Amino acid sequence: MLFMLIVFLLTLIFLSGYFSAAETALFSLSPLTLKAYRVSSQGRLNLIARLMEHPRQVLVTLMIVHIFANILVQNVISSIFEPFPNWTLKVGVPLVLTLLFGDILPKSVAMPYNTAISYHVAPVVSKVFRWIAPFRKLLTAVTSGLTRCLFFFLHEEKEISIDELRHVLKTSEETGVLLHEEADLIDGMLKLQQVLVKERMRPREEMLFYDLQQPFSALDHLFIELEITRVPVCDGDLENILGVLSTRVYFFHQNELKEPSDLLPILKKPCYVPETMKCWALLQYLRERGESLALVVNEYGSISGLITQEDLIEAVVGEISDKRDVKSLYTRSGPDVIIASGKLELEEFRDVFGIALKSKENAVTLGGWLIEQLGDIPPAGTKYANDQFLFYVLAADPNRIRRIYVRKLQNRQGKK
Repeated sequence: MLFMLIVFLLTLIFLSGYFSAAETALFSLSPLTLKAYRVSSQGRLNLIARLMEHPRQVLVTLMIVHIFANILVQNVISSIFEPFPNWTLKVGVPLVLTLLFGDILPKSVAMPYNTAISYHVAPVVSKVFRWIAPFRKLLTAVTSGLTRCLFFFLHEEKEISIDELRHVLKTSEETGVLLHEEADLIDGMLKLQQVLVKERMRPREEMLFYDLQQPFSALDHLFIELEITRVPVCDGDLENILGVLSTRVYFFHQNELKEPSDLLPILKKPCYVPETMKCWALLQYLRERGESLALVVNEYGSISGLITQEDLIEAVVGEISDKRDVKSLYTRSGPDVIIASGKLELEEFRDVFGIALKSKENAVTLGGWLIEQLGDIPPAGTKYANDQFLFYVLAADPNRIRRIYVRKLQNRQGKK
């Protein structure tokens, strides 16, 4: 009889340790590991992934068996030591056995070898999971009701904040878990979740667009000289946007275009977004729609700027050096030709060509100097030449010149 009790006791201690190790191994698997198991060709790995799709039920199953085995250990040891009046044996021995062999030792082994142990215990856990399903469901329902009654004052924990993530990021970088470049990249992605579109957009004053009232040459300059891949097309001003034209579509249909109005059938519907949209949400939105450019509107519905996927990516990886960047004040397209912003300062113009433009009214920018020469703000398409340069206005607003084509000449007389 004593021999049978000892064998039964050892079996119970083994079961307690077995399911304790199973609990630690299964619940220490990372989400990435479980994701890989779901698509694995090995059936047992798929089984682990399916089990962990129901973590609460699996935990209750393991705890039921573990606690039931520990209770039986206590009862068996009490039976073995029944002839002895000292109660410390009946309490101390099961406490040491269950604590050491039923918890500490199995968990200590399962933590570093979680994948191997999970692989071996999964079939057994799956069978027990099915066997005690009725009892588990009843127990889960009772505990859920008690939780709602006794702990009604508890609320779900809030999601981790951006500041907390940044703290973890900084700690990971300091401890060498992440490289500096990796930490910067992740930090840039976190910033996108806080930054508004209006903080990253190119303001209306810096937008390049094509007006149907301009000649095709102005559009050619945008696509060929500035190498812009997509440009908004309007009729008169930016408040009358007709669509967005891409380089590929324009040159594919170029032979069919006789006048600017022929562009209308090949324009793509513009994508409008509010200024208050978060940059991360916009990036997801553009990717889902297959767009690379969006027009930003203010609360009154007026165009306030333009933003591209490149602008959003620059917020993550830093400034991208690109000769197509319309923020540069000039682009050289030949030894004697530049496409300049109206904001290009005359001093910088002198550095580019080695020739100073003289101003009677102390103009500071190229746009201001050209307005001084013409006596008024010229519309797009206006030409002006002096004995040294030819100026062609590519884009202009009612209050300023935005973009100018400049070519160095020789032996020419000034004219309007």
